[in-house]
Amino acid sequence: MLVLVWSLIIGLSLYFFLDNVVAFLFGYRGRSFGTTLFNNQLWVVLHLVGGTMCLLTGPLQFWPSLRRKYTAFHRATGKVYMAGVGLIGLSSLRLSLVSYCVPCRISLFLLTLFVLFTTWAAWYTIRNKNIKAHRQFMVRSYICVLAFVAVRIDDVLPLNFLFGTIEDPTFNRTVNEYFFSFVPLLVAEVFLTWIPALRFKKKMIA
Repeated sequence: MLVLVWSLIIGLSLYFFLDNVVAFLFGYRGRSFGTTLFNNQLWVVLHLVGGTMCLLTGPLQFWPSLRRKYTAFHRATGKVYMAGVGLIGLSSLRLSLVSYCVPCRISLFLLTLFVLFTTWAAWYTIRNKNIKAHRQFMVRSYICVLAFVAVRIDDVLPLNFLFGTIEDPTFNRTVNEYFFSFVPLLVAEVFLTWIPALRFKKKMIA
C-alpha cells in the first residue's frame, strides 16, 4: 500500500514537472508569467526552481534506511529542501496577490504561510532533538508542497465525482484550490494527532 501511495505521489510530481517546468524551459509562458522581470517573471522562475528542489529532495526525507545509514546525506538534502521551500514561499507570497483566480488568492496566501511555518517548525524541532515532532512537521510541510502541485494539475485530479460538474470555471478552480490546499492537510492531522490521541492510555501508577 505504501509503495502504491509513493508511486502515485512521485508520478503526479513527475507529471507536474513535465507539464510546467519542462514546458517552461521549452518556451511555454502561462498567464501568470507577466511582462517584465519584476512583474512576475522573476517570481515565477523562483517558484519553479524552488518547487523542483522540493520535488527532487522531498521523497528522500521519508526514506527510513537512507536516514539511518546516510545521516549526512539526509541532512544535506534536507537543507536543499528547506532552501526550495524558501524560494516557494518568497515567490508565492507575491504570486498569491496577483493570481488571475481572485477567489484563490486567500487559499494560496494561507498555503504559503503554512508551508513556511511547518518547514521552519521541522527545522526547529530537530534542532531541539524532538525527532517525533520533526517527522510530523516534515509530513505537514511536504503535504503543503504537494498541494501546490495538486492545484496545478487539477485536470488529472478532477473533483466532479465528489461535487458534481461545476460549469463556472472560476468557481471550479476555487473549489479545487481550497480542496487540495487544506483537505489533505486535515486528513494528515487526523492520522498524526487525532487518532494517536484517542489510542493513548495513561498508565496507572501503583
